[in-house]
Amino acid sequence: MPTSPSDAAQRVEASATWDRARAVVPRGVSSGHRVGWAQAFVRSSGAYVWDDEDRRYVDFLNAWGPIVLGHCDDRVNRAVYEAASTCDLTGVGPQPGEAQLAETICQVMPSAEKVVFCTSGTDATMHAVHLSRAATGRLKILKFHGSYHGWNDHVAVGSSRKDLTTATRLNTPNGGGLHPAVVDDVVVVEWNDEAGLRAAFDQFGDQLAAAFAEGYVHSFGCVPAAPGFLELLRTLCTRNGVVMVLDEVKTGFRVAIGGYQSVCGVVPDLTAFGKAVANGYSLAGLAGTDALMSHLGAYSKNEATIDGTYNASPYALAAANKTLAIMQTEDVFGALYARGEQMRSGIQKAIDSLGVPATVAGLGSEWCVYFRPELPVNFRQAMESDADMYAKYHSSLLAQGVLEPAFPTGDRRLNAATTEADVDFALECVHNALTAAIS
Repeated sequence: MPTSPSDAAQRVEASATWDRARAVVPRGVSSGHRVGWAQAFVRSSGAYVWDDEDRRYVDFLNAWGPIVLGHCDDRVNRAVYEAASTCDLTGVGPQPGEAQLAETICQVMPSAEKVVFCTSGTDATMHAVHLSRAATGRLKILKFHGSYHGWNDHVAVGSSRKDLTTATRLNTPNGGGLHPAVVDDVVVVEWNDEAGLRAAFDQFGDQLAAAFAEGYVHSFGCVPAAPGFLELLRTLCTRNGVVMVLDEVKTGFRVAIGGYQSVCGVVPDLTAFGKAVANGYSLAGLAGTDALMSHLGAYSKNEATIDGTYNASPYALAAANKTLAIMQTEDVFGALYARGEQMRSGIQKAIDSLGVPATVAGLGSEWCVYFRPELPVNFRQAMESDADMYAKYHSSLLAQGVLEPAFPTGDRRLNAATTEADVDFALECVHNALTAAIS
């Protein structure tokens, strides 16, 4: 395991694994956030990952959220193997485990009267847009500045980091290739801006099909809604006949088995979920009211089509059914919250003792360190976190054997296999990393 910053300094050049990948894969990876690392990880177990030079790291990335019980959980993997060995994809009718999982989600998630499954968060939010438009007959979508809801054109707007300035339009496309007409139909409001939210509904309320929100924002770290803000959004959506969509892709089955909505008490019309539901297997979905979900169909101009060869694959369903069964029979959330609180309080203690101009926030198993004097309440403020200080902090942690996001506003999280000793080790590393950040 790396123990000092000098170890990382000796590994500036990427490994042969990267060289091989770049020869045949654009930039060497099939997902943008995987760029920029020297490491390539080849093994994982519990709370740890190992790189291709057999260095071990405590994992606080956890693949951006899916790993909630722990890496390569044997109970989940056995369930997947049994499913794959019994009945794989058939392409006909309900798949094995589909009704069971839907029944469980309907029992634990307040917004769920019906549930449908797909393969990724991007799929789930895309279908949420289609469903909302089919149900309302309207086109425009409202979302909040900085919140990421996947890469479909309808919501891949307003969370670009590279070109963010004080003069940047809120509904700037997140990347090239998005259709300009679709982007123009997205209304973007600053998070926690009550006046801006009211103004948007005053101007566009009768044109909005849906309003998307993260109940607890993780797209730029850990930023909760101001008191009453989610309640205001709920009221405005109801008053204007707008579908309220809660993006629980990160918070669902991690903050609580019923999602963040079961904690905050604000119930949306539709919920997009994914990630932690299957402990790393590819599964996502939509949950919502019976009335709304009845607008799902196939190849009809009046219904929103949901179709996909790999939707509700028996393997992913088996993983999710086992993951949720473990959550219902073991104190998974007690462990996540205890270790998360240990981490946050330890980081705050280190910040205070060293006098670092930084703050820490988070919920449950997740947290974010901002290198700014006060906690941010919106995207622009979060992006003011000192990137140079974070680069030193991150480099030091990585060299010591702690894996976290590579950019300042990335949320990090632990999994239920993380021990008190793992956190104690990580906090020693944090103290060293904070010292490096201010040096």
